[in-house]
Amino acid sequence: MLFLNDGAGTFTNISAQIANLNTFPSWGCAIGNWNNDAFLDFIYAHAAGFHAAGPFPCKLYLNTNNSVTPQNIIGYAITDITDTYTVPYWSDYDLDGDMDLFIASGPGGTPGFDYCYKNMKVETGLDTLQLMTTELFATQQQDGQCYNFIDADNDGDLDLCLTNYAGAQTRLYENTGGAYLSHIAPFTTTTQNLTNCWGDYDNDGDLDVVITADASTSKLYLNNGSLAFSPAISIGSISSCGVTNGDYDNDGDLDLFFHGQNAGRALFENTSGNSNNWANIKCNGFASNKSAIGTIVKLKAVINGNPVWQLREINAQNSFQSQNDLRVHFGLGNATLIDSVIFIFSSGQTDVITNVSPNQFYCHDEGSNNLCLVTGVNEIRQDNIFAIFPNPTEKSISIQSKNESQIIDGWSIIDETGRIILSSEQKSIGAIKIDVQRIGAGKYWINLMSEHKISSVAFLKP
Repeated sequence: MLFLNDGAGTFTNISAQIANLNTFPSWGCAIGNWNNDAFLDFIYAHAAGFHAAGPFPCKLYLNTNNSVTPQNIIGYAITDITDTYTVPYWSDYDLDGDMDLFIASGPGGTPGFDYCYKNMKVETGLDTLQLMTTELFATQQQDGQCYNFIDADNDGDLDLCLTNYAGAQTRLYENTGGAYLSHIAPFTTTTQNLTNCWGDYDNDGDLDVVITADASTSKLYLNNGSLAFSPAISIGSISSCGVTNGDYDNDGDLDLFFHGQNAGRALFENTSGNSNNWANIKCNGFASNKSAIGTIVKLKAVINGNPVWQLREINAQNSFQSQNDLRVHFGLGNATLIDSVIFIFSSGQTDVITNVSPNQFYCHDEGSNNLCLVTGVNEIRQDNIFAIFPNPTEKSISIQSKNESQIIDGWSIIDETGRIILSSEQKSIGAIKIDVQRIGAGKYWINLMSEHKISSVAFLKP
């Protein structure tokens, strides 16, 4: 189905208006930007033999004006023949400026070839897809479930993790300057794996991965750098199919939601409680699509004394029948300043922003030269644990906790551009008083660090 959001909380089912979509059973759906315009394209995958109706080929839609009248595309193997298609995935795997298409096809447990298409928009100017025949992952037989192109080793290109079911081992392909090589990791085994879901779960500056399987608990593998992973940490119960990540409580780390049957469906809060820094950015497209899907975000910071570039791609399909938060999250370890952030939108627009403060939620509009601080996002205690007075104030401001034994680990004052004006890491108990005579008139936010969480309180300086 396809539902349109009117922006006021009402969704309208327009499935009957989409050519050949109504009553079409699908295993998965992926939204991408095939032709780099302002409108999003989408594909529905049908797993032959796993639905009551059918079998049918996939349904591929090119959207050139709005989401009500997309064109139903045919002429490709995926649109013309049936197969056990599982999870589709759009990603600019070669970073040439257009999103390529990958469709796993292995729910049957028997190895075969997946369907990997290179987008030829940049090369030819046409809205065409070309079947890959030379990439290692396209020439090996898979039992494919879920593709993820991620920069797992922070070297500036996209590596690939492909979870395979029992017919082939799960793969980790290292991108070595455009050539993919098989890499052995603790999770590249042959088992009934379904999904791989990547994120910096410990905020140390590299991407970790969660793997789900049919008949065992889900497992977290922490990345120790250079594609070296720690032994598995079990999470949750059996029968989880997919998993999605996002900072649901807005405290600066990634949480997990598993979907599956019964106890396999659960929300897990990340309570690691480490002191590593982070940044979270929401991108808005204009010449590109509004959701900024397909945007490449690169971030540079000095972590443990070494300059590190990290890379993220904004996708609307990241896991087995799951989508991660569209906000991009970066772990920063002990970095105290973000040197640079580069945004490469699907329209070709590139924005560069320097000298950014960590531990904030930001938004960025395509074509602008700054990051906007997102206020009201940092976790605010529902019991109003902190009182602030006087407000407005010209000289000093006092902050009092209702819990007199509450430990405040530090604070920072943020202006409307997201810049840190004043800060302190001095601990206090119950209350603090801050002299604000040195700062100019305006609206500010005080971020209070306590119990590994952040509370944000606004005040005015006349």
